[in-house]
Amino acid sequence: AAMGSDGASRSGPTILVWCAAALIPAYWLNGPSPLDEEVQAAADAPAYSMAELRRYNGEQDGVADGTLLLAVWGRVFNVTSGQEFYAIGQGYHSFAGHDCTRAFALTSTKSKWLDQDLEGLAQAKLEHLNQTYWGTYVGKYPIVGRLTDPPYDPAAYDNFAGPYRSIRPSSPGSSQAAGTEGAARPRRKSRCPVTRAARAVGSAIAKILPRQLLPSV
Repeated sequence: AAMGSDGASRSGPTILVWCAAALIPAYWLNGPSPLDEEVQAAADAPAYSMAELRRYNGEQDGVADGTLLLAVWGRVFNVTSGQEFYAIGQGYHSFAGHDCTRAFALTSTKSKWLDQDLEGLAQAKLEHLNQTYWGTYVGKYPIVGRLTDPPYDPAAYDNFAGPYRSIRPSSPGSSQAAGTEGAARPRRKSRCPVTRAARAVGSAIAKILPRQLLPSV
């Protein structure tokens, strides 16, 4: 009786696993594909050309409502809430209406680095740009669209900013920031030895547990 009971208890998880395996193909066949979702996301995101972006500089020849936009890695951000930085006469006004990707990588406000490609940038510069992108722009300003003709291939930097083709409007600091799935968000590493040890133990446990929880054969 004990053996029969043990066999029944083991068969339960096994049946559940087989049921889940049978349902997964049906979901993928009937549900929208990841590519379809990315295409729809791109269609939903307002598109700006470089020429159109320049109209959002807060100057007299710009849009009437004074909206301030700039682009980083093909994402167009609305920085109007940062008037103290980007309005006429402020330190970063030169960024408004431009693709600022190379300028941010070089930590420069010089206009010669605006609307430029990213050729020759060292890895350290790209990593600094990544921190600026996530910490300052994704964290503080909404993404309102995508730049259609940046002077570089934005998809070549998907590992930093996320899939360019998945860009969609998002709110500041959103965990679903436009097209950021799988992106390399910079993380601060703790210098506390206790914290590091705790993380190491947690990682080891996480690797062991799944094997123990699998149904025995």
